[in-house]
Amino acid sequence: MLGTIAWDCTVVLVRMMDADFRATTFVFIDVELRSQIGGPVPAAVAALALGGKDGQPLWRVHREIHEDRTLSSEKPRPPRLPHELPEGSSGLALREIERHLTTQPHRIVAALGIIEAALLRNERAACPHLASLTLWDTLALARRACPGVEGGIEPLARSLGVHLRPGRRPATQEAWAVSQIFQRAVERGAIAGRWSRFAQLEEIAGTVPKPVEEKFLPPPTVQGSLFD
Repeated sequence: MLGTIAWDCTVVLVRMMDADFRATTFVFIDVELRSQIGGPVPAAVAALALGGKDGQPLWRVHREIHEDRTLSSEKPRPPRLPHELPEGSSGLALREIERHLTTQPHRIVAALGIIEAALLRNERAACPHLASLTLWDTLALARRACPGVEGGIEPLARSLGVHLRPGRRPATQEAWAVSQIFQRAVERGAIAGRWSRFAQLEEIAGTVPKPVEEKFLPPPTVQGSLFD
């Protein structure tokens, strides 16, 4: 069955996808939440980067978060500048991920990505390049690759042959699971002839964030090429 084909067989997929896909680094991000009065707050953030050329891991980040900032409020606070970030803050965690970005094109990939997009927007002054990247919804791709499969991440994972640990998963495990679902979905869709170009996947799953204000960006001569 297509869903049991291992991603290790990357040669087949590389031949099916175009140069833009192969040139992209895919950064799988998950934000783990904990409940508190006033709304959920981030407890940890994890990121796993895979190269589109061969699907091989490039780097990983896992950072615990020890502050009680909610993801949203009726009156959002202005983004904190890097020098205002305390130890254990979500801004410092995202800044650590941003340090791994290179001049190669990047895409953020998440399951749905609503929570991740909100956190990136809130902390955009700390990670302006990361917050400027287009975010892809893995579940949107998985649903297109698995027509007739209803429900959320669990049934889609089963259809694609990805085993998920039952219950709530830590951020690192969730980022890994999302990467497996994404890879299998892209592979299945390519084999079925649903797509072969990066632009097709972007149209199905991509969301471009609001521009980060110029005052939060470094000078153009400093890492300006990180934008893709």
